[in-house]
Amino acid sequence: MQATVPEAERREQEIIDQDVADLRQLGYAQELKRVMGSFSNFAISFSIISVLTGAVILYGFGLKYGGPGINGIGWPIVSLFTLCIAAAMAEVASAYPTAGGLYYWASRMGNRHWGWWTAWLNLGGLITAVAGINWAAAAFFNRIVLQEFFGVVPTLGLQVWTMAAITLVQVLINTYGIGLVAKLNDLSVWIHVFGVVLIAAALLVAAKHRNGFGYAFLIQPGDPAIAANPPFWGAFGIFGAFLLGLLQAQWTYTGYDASAHTAEETIDARRASARGIFMSVLVSAVVGYVLLLAITWALPPVAETLAAEGAGTPAVAYTLMQNLGDLGLFLAFVIVIAMMLCGMSAVASTGRMIYAFARDGGVPAASFFSRVDPKHRTPSVAIITAGIIAVAICAIAQFTDDPIVAIGLITAMSTNLLYWAYGAPVLLGLRSGEWRGSARWSLGGASRPIAVVALIWIGVISVLFLWRPDNAWAFNGTVAFLALLFIYWLVWARNRFAGPPALTEGER
Repeated sequence: MQATVPEAERREQEIIDQDVADLRQLGYAQELKRVMGSFSNFAISFSIISVLTGAVILYGFGLKYGGPGINGIGWPIVSLFTLCIAAAMAEVASAYPTAGGLYYWASRMGNRHWGWWTAWLNLGGLITAVAGINWAAAAFFNRIVLQEFFGVVPTLGLQVWTMAAITLVQVLINTYGIGLVAKLNDLSVWIHVFGVVLIAAALLVAAKHRNGFGYAFLIQPGDPAIAANPPFWGAFGIFGAFLLGLLQAQWTYTGYDASAHTAEETIDARRASARGIFMSVLVSAVVGYVLLLAITWALPPVAETLAAEGAGTPAVAYTLMQNLGDLGLFLAFVIVIAMMLCGMSAVASTGRMIYAFARDGGVPAASFFSRVDPKHRTPSVAIITAGIIAVAICAIAQFTDDPIVAIGLITAMSTNLLYWAYGAPVLLGLRSGEWRGSARWSLGGASRPIAVVALIWIGVISVLFLWRPDNAWAFNGTVAFLALLFIYWLVWARNRFAGPPALTEGER
């Protein structure tokens, strides 16, 4: 047994040496600490997807537009198309294992302009994702902890303060405890899996409300006003409302590019980051479906559930407490923990993206934002910046004066921006074949058809979630962000941004 330990260590060091050599070939020195294994790389994306966050906090939103069928029918539809996007991204990730992820891919397969726009779309999506995740965690924490145990009545203003406190803790852990982050990401996987199993089992055994099996496949808006006047291109009727409700599933499936952003901290990065992207979506699809079917099977009357959400009790928390009493309260607290771990992973991913883009001069004051903490070897300034901007977004969202509208604003912006960033390298990969020779994770002959399906789906959801007749905030916020980006690009980046250092003159 003793003789095998040095051999294993030697083999691991050989893999790390190859990772460092690969990174050097892509134009970067090894600055971050390479401590994450394959499971940890998968875990960070799985934790950010977090079926106990997106699918839970937007459960009432989906119910409002699509009814119970948004879970039984909508979730598998979105899961299938998202798997196509993840598979297409995973191929490219195995060719370019860098912390910049999508930005670097787009730069190499397109040019520096493609890279710059992809990076900023990715940054906007990641930061709003952090905001949405921690906004959700704050809503659950205020209702489950502060109200139940201390009698504090939740308000949107209090939610901002709670969100800020949660974000501060996540920033500190990510800055000063990268080893702890990896362990907490691994723990997060098991909390999500066992949390879903416990919730599903408890509801199946002890739920007071029991709907028929077919209930989860009923498409009927939960809001009577929406049922009477469907808000999406009238000709589509209630099916149009159902399509809007797909935001519940689609926003859940965001952030799995984290496996790419942490590639420079991952051992055997070419394979591990690709597997992490794809498997995080696949496992989430299965685990999430089990969770949503169990909750929908035990759902209290829809009108009652939506009224509770409007009054400050998230629909899933209300369902658990109505069905299971104190056990339901405990399970809701497990969801709070899962959401906080999800946010911690999202902060880690966002910080790496800011760092990677800044070291190539893609943001103002680039040398400042690309600083690495000399002791802990973490991109400390970038991590802190991600937290500050996320809190600012939530501070603005509170002025919508409606928790459902606020989460709709944040999640719609996040979904659109992230999927545009995901789509750019997939599109470029179709017209460029050079990268395929370096890929270590291949779809073979299915590669191009899957990429085409992925791009079509990104186009569909762009229309659905940008054009929101009930929430002009999402459209206006996205347009304002794009307008500012265009001005910045026109005035500065168009002529001065050089792109990644490994680009040849022709690629620039």
